[in-house]
Amino acid sequence: MMKRPNTILLTGASGLVGRHLLEELKNDYRIFAVARRSQQECGAPVHPNIAWIRADIADYYGIGQAFREAATAGGADIVIHLAAFYDFTSTKHPEYYRTNVGGTRNVVTLASELAPRLFVFASSVAACSFPQAGSTVSEDSPPDGDHVYSWSKREGEKLILDDKNTMRSCIVRLGAVFTDWCEYAPLYMFLKTWLGASWKARVLAGKGESAVPYIHIRDIVGCMRNIIEKTDTLPTKCIVHASTPGATSHKRLFQLATKYYYGEAKRPIHMPVVFARFGLSMMHLMARVFRTEVPFERPWMLRYIDECLDVSMDKTRELLNWAPKPRHYIERRIPYMIERLKSEPIIWHLRNVRAMMRDPERPEFRLYMVLSMLEYSICDEIVETVHSDAAAETFAVMSKAPREETLWYARLLYRLLVSSIHGGNKLLLQNYFEMTVEGKSRSATPVMESVAFLELLNRLVHEAARTNAELRSLGTELQHSVSLPIEFAIDELISLEEAASEAPTQVVETHEEVLDDERLRARAQLEETIWGCLVTRKWDEL
Repeated sequence: MMKRPNTILLTGASGLVGRHLLEELKNDYRIFAVARRSQQECGAPVHPNIAWIRADIADYYGIGQAFREAATAGGADIVIHLAAFYDFTSTKHPEYYRTNVGGTRNVVTLASELAPRLFVFASSVAACSFPQAGSTVSEDSPPDGDHVYSWSKREGEKLILDDKNTMRSCIVRLGAVFTDWCEYAPLYMFLKTWLGASWKARVLAGKGESAVPYIHIRDIVGCMRNIIEKTDTLPTKCIVHASTPGATSHKRLFQLATKYYYGEAKRPIHMPVVFARFGLSMMHLMARVFRTEVPFERPWMLRYIDECLDVSMDKTRELLNWAPKPRHYIERRIPYMIERLKSEPIIWHLRNVRAMMRDPERPEFRLYMVLSMLEYSICDEIVETVHSDAAAETFAVMSKAPREETLWYARLLYRLLVSSIHGGNKLLLQNYFEMTVEGKSRSATPVMESVAFLELLNRLVHEAARTNAELRSLGTELQHSVSLPIEFAIDELISLEEAASEAPTQVVETHEEVLDDERLRARAQLEETIWGCLVTRKWDEL
């Protein structure tokens, strides 16, 4: 009997699909969740089974470190690669190559070293060209779309299907993913227009027959769970469709949306393509002249007017014994979207605006990645300084300890600092000293030596910025995320020293036992904070 997979490494964990997949799987699997954003920022679930690792898949060193952390904690049975870039402007943004192609290559290369039982790659039905009238896109259809996003997914599929990739692999082509809050940018803009007071409220381009297949988020997670549970019965390489069969047109969506919002379906005004082209050009011209917001509708969309991306999923049904539930079809969920819009309009719009937002520049993430790379050089320099003759007076006790012990302590504090940046918790170092220093023996390392140690760490990080261009560019963030947490820790040390000097001296019967307990607590804290919530205990076989 095959062993059920129990460990998953998931990229793109902060995205819409990633967050819902974590919610679905967190009780049954231990998951290494990889994302650029923090859990707090993206609203991902927090659970003992979820180890959150911040990394950029396009940065080979960063994502490599994430995979090494996963390997250290036991590896992964399944790798699910969701991370991707998409931009509705359709410009040839460098992220299409950097993230979707280069990032996918990094993930495939590193995953092969983990030797998972299954590699799952999230592609898109949009990777394929729109079929001729009366035809459908099947699982065997080539990813031959000419949109830049289609190209990037085609390159990703090539990497998965390449003979050099010996992992059992499943390509999942997703339809347009939506929730009961909508959260799919084009559909949100349609609904916002159709149900608003704009002059465009009743206008549909062409005959209104532009159509794509949709998929509810609940069906996505159901499909992924099904794939995971069938890991050992899947073919070596396969392609499945996570999408409703067929496609849903703009005209049909307009009728349903206006019916449930107004009580009766409105009659659309069909605008011929030639007028739609002229109107769109004028809208963009006016936006440039008056410096207003650029319309969501872009010139590249004109070519898809009245085109239908009709999808079939016969092979998926046969392979997975799975299909989307009819009650999750978009035609059946439009009433739920409209009701949420009516009852909670502010939340509805906020959730959809958030779904449309570009991934912002994150200086704290860049700082985290740079400092992670500088760990060994800075910690080695700390050891050399502490054990130098010039610092013998400042570090009278520490300098007599073995160098290995000093290096361990340097890495402990350094990783606590880096983890505070990773998790956005500037009190992490302070909390550590509060836990380990309070109640210490008076013969332990003097508090002022720990203060000097922290000051040394802060100074060396800032000195590194002089020779590291990227670190130098993060000057404000360096002060905010490095110096400030260290100041908090120093203040805590001094406060604890003052409190200890005012309290009666306590007799410690067994000095060695106290030191051992301190070391154990410190290392336990190190595991908890550095590896995030990585599960390092021995898991029983499921």
